[in-house]
Amino acid sequence: MFTKPSQNLQHNLWARESNWSFGYHRPTPRFLYKSITPNLTIQNVDKPLSFLRKFTPDGSMLLAFSNDQRSLEVYQYQGVGKAAHLYGSYRGECITAADHSLDSLRIRQELFSTLFKKKYTIQLIDAGSTNRHVLNREFSLFLDDGHYVLLASVAGGSIFPIYQAYQEYPDLFDDADLYDYTFHLVDLRKGCLADTLRIEHDFIVLSHNHSVSLYGRTLAILSTYRQCIELLELDAKGKLKKLYTVGPYGSNLDRDRIMEHQLLCNNPLDHTHPVPMSHLKQKILAFFYTKALEEPTEFLRKEKLKQFYKHFGLIERMLILKMQLIDSDNILLRYEKRQSQMPLEMLVGNADTFSKNFKFYVFYNIPEQKVLKVFHKNSVTLLLMLRNYCDEFRNVRSLQMPWHASSPSNNDFFRAAFDVALKSFSGGLAEAADRFNPTLPISSQSFSTSPYLDYSLFNYDDRFISTLERPRLIGMDPIRFSDRNTDLLKFRVYLEKSSDTWQDYEMGNNPRDLVTFIFHPYEPFFISIQK
Repeated sequence: MFTKPSQNLQHNLWARESNWSFGYHRPTPRFLYKSITPNLTIQNVDKPLSFLRKFTPDGSMLLAFSNDQRSLEVYQYQGVGKAAHLYGSYRGECITAADHSLDSLRIRQELFSTLFKKKYTIQLIDAGSTNRHVLNREFSLFLDDGHYVLLASVAGGSIFPIYQAYQEYPDLFDDADLYDYTFHLVDLRKGCLADTLRIEHDFIVLSHNHSVSLYGRTLAILSTYRQCIELLELDAKGKLKKLYTVGPYGSNLDRDRIMEHQLLCNNPLDHTHPVPMSHLKQKILAFFYTKALEEPTEFLRKEKLKQFYKHFGLIERMLILKMQLIDSDNILLRYEKRQSQMPLEMLVGNADTFSKNFKFYVFYNIPEQKVLKVFHKNSVTLLLMLRNYCDEFRNVRSLQMPWHASSPSNNDFFRAAFDVALKSFSGGLAEAADRFNPTLPISSQSFSTSPYLDYSLFNYDDRFISTLERPRLIGMDPIRFSDRNTDLLKFRVYLEKSSDTWQDYEMGNNPRDLVTFIFHPYEPFFISIQK
């Protein structure tokens, strides 16, 4: 009998087929990945002149942007087995960039074309000289289980806001540079452009899907300039249907009534005049005031009301800088202090009375137009929500298996590491909350579901590689992946290191060479792009 989980591939195949337990381990579909791991790193692989983005959720296609950032290139993934004839006889762990043998040159030249066959080239932006739009390489969202992908192009827009915007959007952030945006909805099955959405003279943070959130078929786009959220829906015909705008007004009906009243008054438009408070700000201030009145004693009520009036001017000027859809009806907003060239004391009084990084988090119900809860940035309750319900914020899973990317809420090892990190702060949970809560709201589709990043299966240094799809610093040693239970080395990832990086390490400097990983959702294959 086995006393430990078997690392033998044949044993794991038998266990998966028969559901028989080897030792104390009950076989699961994901445990098989311990026996099927990447075993070869190939550096300096030749690829087309395009910017590789990511795999589709089902892993069947790889998306890339053309070199001029005007077209989407779609490659059909053939599977790692298609390239076995190229490297099958190689016995090492890494074909380095310095290896100039004929075999290694042949592998590097033929590997990409063997693994990927171009399926479509979809022209999204006309090549005319007057069209200044270019695709944002760091933005992409998959809808309808990978049937569609949403991309965005940007062009320089207006410099100054129009006066009408001051009247319609009370929280206008006029310090932002304005651009013209076009969202492109691409049908990946038909290989064509399904729909477009134009938003002009605005400021939307697209990098890493920062200001665009998705839940099911509901899409939310945060306008940092107008301080409102556009809600859209993907209909049955594959078109983007506008629902309404959340922010300056409670609903489109409220907006129409207010604008009609302003027209009847026939007042001359002057952007220097004060404007009414926006719907969201009014709801948030009303929430704080109501909570102050609900205190059980008169002394506590007076203290809470003092805090309310003390911070009233600051809250009135705060901005939404990030948001995410929790579900189709509820949204999480992060408000932060408005940056201004004017001294803070002239705006809200004594600047020492509150932190310069003052921020809070608002849970808002869209249909009921109701603020459900407000948390400050050092809220321990919000920290525990992030720990225990992390998957509800991430909203990501694999299409191949019903698993999520590793998080404190679904992985015992990840939770243990998270708890150790919480205890490492000298200020206790309040300081830990101050450090971890700013990770909320979480950008949509920014985590990899690859089984090789599963904390239950493999142990690795998450400083250099992790489920979060962000550029990482390149370490001087190979990235080691070891078995979580037995600590046996399973595979290593070798990254190319420039001579400048070595000199920086020797001189004690912090090198800035970065690497981005593109993981296949379930096969033992991933691509690293070094910068």
